Amino acid sequence: MFVETLARVEHVFRPLMSFLPDNLAVRMFSAGRTFFAERLAATRPADRSVPIASTSSSTIWGKTMNSRLWNAAGMFKKGEGYTVAARQGAGAWVAGTTTSLPRVGNTKAGVTWPVAVYPRTRLASNWLGLPNPGHAAVAARISKLERHPGCLIGASVSADPGMAETEALQGLVDGMNAYDAAGVDYLELNESCPNVPGHHDGPALDDGLIRRLEFVHQHVLAKRRRHLPVVVKFSVDTSVDQLEDLLVLLVTMGFDGVILGNTSIAYPDHRQFVHEREMAHYDYFTSTFGGGLSGAPLSPLSLNIATLAVQIIERLRPANEFNIIRCGGVSSAADLDESREHGIQFHQWYTGYYEAFARYGHDCYRAVVSPR
Repeated sequence: MFVETLARVEHVFRPLMSFLPDNLAVRMFSAGRTFFAERLAATRPADRSVPIASTSSSTIWGKTMNSRLWNAAGMFKKGEGYTVAARQGAGAWVAGTTTSLPRVGNTKAGVTWPVAVYPRTRLASNWLGLPNPGHAAVAARISKLERHPGCLIGASVSADPGMAETEALQGLVDGMNAYDAAGVDYLELNESCPNVPGHHDGPALDDGLIRRLEFVHQHVLAKRRRHLPVVVKFSVDTSVDQLEDLLVLLVTMGFDGVILGNTSIAYPDHRQFVHEREMAHYDYFTSTFGGGLSGAPLSPLSLNIATLAVQIIERLRPANEFNIIRCGGVSSAADLDESREHGIQFHQWYTGYYEAFARYGHDCYRAVVSPR
């Protein structure tokens, strides 16, 4: 298929981008990623999903999944791509992140939705700014989807950055209710987006976060007509010193899981891993745009914080099912095996997905997950 050929060719020539001027490379990566993502979402490959009855299937919140791996939010911002994810063999698919009002996303230095990739380092940067058409538009699209057995439907939501808190919280709850009415299988509350004001990848607990969690607890979790699972996503930079307090809060309020962790903004820490040929692009992007880092260098960090979370939840013994979902640097079967050794069952990927797709095409899930 065209997108498979495009991905393989781009993957071969991607390292040559490091020889281009900084801004030109970012322009090309950004335009190329948008072009590819739109066409990937529209493809209709043959069904590669593993039969639910096989050993690769799993159950989460009472629902059966084809696998324990699926896309991270941000890959399908407009609610597109469910069919391709399901046919590839994903255990779930998540749309968004969306906000109550549509957002056009970030533009700076002549670049819209800036992205940079550092292929020798297996690292990527993005500063997209939550571009999305709004909760209502994506919920309406999801309500019309034809379901695929074994591939759950999720949606990622956020309070509107920059909006007055009262209005933002009400818009958040209205959006969650719209997704509930659309029939999603679970919701993610995105509390980690370094690309917009009001979100940060620093210490987890602050007054604003606590108020948002309390509002969702009072107006969504406590009023559920069906048990729609709601999980909260935090950065891989989340302070491990605050992790237990954070998990106690989530369990007490009735949340159903946590995603650890999203992108990192610890630019100096990750700079030591950047290939010398890619250092100029890395420094240019992080100093000009900032944004979040994703990719293989985050893998040990996400493994560590997710492992700690598993240990804490085992001690807390929640009355209801509470799942730890690892996100950050997941790219291979070895990553999944390492997770299982530490009691981590569920995973999301983003940069690793694109790497796997370049190698395996639409067989990317089968190559990484099966037989499991």
